[in-house]
Amino acid sequence: MSRAKSAALLALLLLVCAVAFSAAAAVAAGSSKGKGKGGSARRGLPPCRDLATRGECAARAGCRWCRSEALEDMCFGATEAWRLPSQVFSCDPPSGAANARK
Repeated sequence: MSRAKSAALLALLLLVCAVAFSAAAAVAAGSSKGKGKGGSARRGLPPCRDLATRGECAARAGCRWCRSEALEDMCFGATEAWRLPSQVFSCDPPSGAANARK
């Protein structure tokens, strides 16, 4: 009996892991599809990386202008900017950060 219970628990654990992996893969596939046509693109706005100037980037909510001495300066989404290496990029604070401190 103990062996049968162990096998059943193992099968149940594998099933739960498979479902969790499948759900995570579906979420990842949905977010990668949305990168080029994400929330701002659905509203008719170009994604942050398509903004060419610091002023355009600063005016867009959720975008941050990042400067680099080694690479070209670019506009990134807030999550992307947060992940950039600080040794290479220096990003402006979010546009609402100055107002939030007051």
